[in-house]
This record gives sequence, structure tokens and C-alpha cells, in this order.
Amino acid sequence: MQALDRLPRWLVWEIALPLTILNLWLLYKVFQTFQTPITMLIAATLLSFLLNYPIEQLEKRGIKPGISIALILLVTGGLVAVLGFTLVPALLQQLGDLGNRLPGWLESGSQQFQVLDTWLVVKHIPLNVTALATQVAQMLPDEVAQLPDQLLEVLLGIADSLLEVLITAVLTLYLLLHGEEFWGGLLRWLPGNGGNQIRLAFQEKFKNYFVGQATIALLMATALSTVFFLLNIPYWLVFGIGIGLLALIPFGDIVGIFTAAIVVSFNSVLLGVELAVAALLIDQLIDSAVAPKILGDLIGLNPVWILVLLLVGSQLAGVLGLLLVVPLTGALKHIFEEVYQTAAGKALP
Repeated sequence: MQALDRLPRWLVWEIALPLTILNLWLLYKVFQTFQTPITMLIAATLLSFLLNYPIEQLEKRGIKPGISIALILLVTGGLVAVLGFTLVPALLQQLGDLGNRLPGWLESGSQQFQVLDTWLVVKHIPLNVTALATQVAQMLPDEVAQLPDQLLEVLLGIADSLLEVLITAVLTLYLLLHGEEFWGGLLRWLPGNGGNQIRLAFQEKFKNYFVGQATIALLMATALSTVFFLLNIPYWLVFGIGIGLLALIPFGDIVGIFTAAIVVSFNSVLLGVELAVAALLIDQLIDSAVAPKILGDLIGLNPVWILVLLLVGSQLAGVLGLLLVVPLTGALKHIFEEVYQTAAGKALP
């Protein structure tokens, strides 16, 4: 350490930066090699985070840990079964019908956009809606038309890999029962109090983030599906649940709202505008009234950095990267801030 202290700061960075990049690259290669078991462990950990919150609430009311875990698992299994027999078939039916009808929507929508272009020319507004709609139409049909097949492939893949689903469920159960001991034993090899700091930081950030995001996504999906149904929006269940699921990712709800509005606009511009206005109002209401109370300032990251992180996460690990990159970075930021404050406090005297 004394030899490093005598080196120029720029030289220390020249040595540390390549080593850090090399270590990150090696970790990425390890993740690629063992992607299936690591993904199962991550999925089980996220599920245990979500289920642990109601379990803690039951334990605070005097219910024993084993009984509270059994109750939550029974309730969760019952909800999954009910949704699987009621909501999922209706969702698949609407999704398949949307894929079949979308080409007709595109053809009829072009006529509506030409009328709108004529009005814009009269008002001397330099905007070509038909050209914009044509560009969007070239991107949407194949993707949306393939959604039913892709969703069926995912469901069939889950059925084929039933063993992985069962292992994930067992891992979730064991993490609920022995998660503290598992992570404590895994991190106790770190020097000093580092293991405890990392465990607490990750536990706090990940648990609060995913519990909060899941709650907001559920509220979004329920509220949007109800409002879309009342407004007679076609395929209200697909758009309501789709936007709600995208709310799990930062800024994903905005992308989902505008995508759904564009798709519906090919059928009816008025319905597309109604969908966008209603969805944005609900989104702003939840973001301003509900989200601050649930999430607070959990991450503490600049929105620009969040967008950059989402791009990096999607490039490295797809959907899993989109879900994990923000809370992971927030936890690392929290750890580095604590280490920096501790070092500054020691150096101050």
C-alpha cells in the first residue's frame, strides 16, 4: 500500500481501470456459462423478496414464521391458479385477435391519416402524419403479429422446462426459510464489515425496489384495464396488462402508453387519443400520489444515468438486465458512498 501511495494518481488509475474492466468481463463470461442456474437463482431471489414482505406483515401480527410462509404460499398459488384459468385465456384470445386484425387496421388507418394531413395543410402546419404512420406501420405489423406465437412459445417452453420451474419454486421456498443464513455465509468471507454492508445494501435496495415496482405495476395494470374497458378501447386487457408489466422497468410505462396509442390509432384516431390521455392521466396520478410513498428516493440516480443503464443492461442480459440494472447500480452506489464516508471520517482527524 505504501508503494501505491507513492505512485502518481493517474498511474494508479491506469493500473486499476484495466483490472476492473477485466474482472467485469470475466464475471460476464461466468454469467454466460452458467446462465441457466444463475437466472433461476436470481428469479427465486426476486420472488422471495416479493413474498417476504407480506410474510413479515403477518409475523408482526404474531403469526409464527412457518405458518405465515405456508399461508402466503397457499394464497399465491391460489391466485396464480385463478388467473391461469380466467385471465390468461382471455388475454391470449385478445392478443391473437389483435395480431390477425392489425393489417386491416393499418389499411383503414392510412385513409384517416390522409384526411388529417389535408387538414394540416390547410392550417399550414408542416407535419406529414401519413409518412410518419407509414414508417411506424413498417415496424409494427411483424412484431405485433408474432406476439401470440411468441407468447405461446414462452408458455410451451415453461411447460417443457417444468423441472426448472419446480427447482425455482423450491429455491424460493428455501430462500424464504434460510435466505439470511445463505447470503450471510456467502458474504462472510469479505474483509472487515464489507460483507454485512453489501448484504444490507442489496437487501434494502432490491427488496424495496421490487416490492414498490411490483405494487405500482399491479395498480397500473388494474386501473388501466378498468378504464380502457369503460372507454370501449379494443383489446383493453392486452393494452392494460402490457403497459402495467412495462411499468416494472423505469420509463417503460411511457413507452408502452405511446406504443398502444399508435396501434389503436390505426383503427381509430379518436380512440388512440382517448387511450393516450386516459393512460397518461392515470400514470401521472400514480407517479405523483402513490409512487413517492411506495418508492421514495430508493435509487438516488439521475434519470439520464438510468436511461444509460437500461441500454447497457438490455445489451448485456436482455429483459433480466432491464429489471436488475437499476437496483443493482443503486445498491453499489450506496455501498461506495458508505465506504467513501467512512474513509473520509478516518482521514479527517
